[in-house]
Amino acid sequence: MRKNILTLILAFTFITSYAADKDIIAEVVFENFTEKELSSGAFLIIGTNERIEISNTESFNVKLSGKGKYQFSFLTDEFAAYTYYPARITNKKNTITIRLEEKKQQDVEREYIAIPQSQNVNLTHQQIEQKISEGNLNFIIHGIDNSIPKGFDDFKEKYGIGVVKENCVIDPLSFKRATESNQMIYDYLNDKFGKDWLSELPFKPFGIK
Repeated sequence: MRKNILTLILAFTFITSYAADKDIIAEVVFENFTEKELSSGAFLIIGTNERIEISNTESFNVKLSGKGKYQFSFLTDEFAAYTYYPARITNKKNTITIRLEEKKQQDVEREYIAIPQSQNVNLTHQQIEQKISEGNLNFIIHGIDNSIPKGFDDFKEKYGIGVVKENCVIDPLSFKRATESNQMIYDYLNDKFGKDWLSELPFKPFGIK
């Protein structure tokens, strides 16, 4: 298979892309296969926790600083969105394409079942500590498999907080809820330990600055 074949990411699926050069400027372009106009969406760069709010389908540039792994996705409740980009991003292969298509019924239904209904994002410190003692408090990340980033076992052993990986299909509501949950844990750890714990966090989920 030729190296320049783009990797298809179906329905918000995340896949890692490697940036080979320093300070790559990537161009994000849209392909709208519908008659509707986009009015709201968010372009996500996983790993750097960057979120760019979008209100139209005009092309725009994003800066990828230095070598590293990058994952991209696009969230919108108006369309079914598919994201294409090279498996290895360089200054010559630097186009990220977002394809917008009409939502099908299964896409609409999926939005309602993707939200972790049992997850409370408004716990008091006492309730958080109770969940920690039970081993039931976790950061939420999303991905294409069930593997957990290295280092989280050590982090959980020290702080009592682990990580769970949700389905790679993310709708705006479940993304918001996961972010709020991560922010709640972030605030708790800051209050208890200051910010020293951040240097021990193996991977920063959305909501963690």
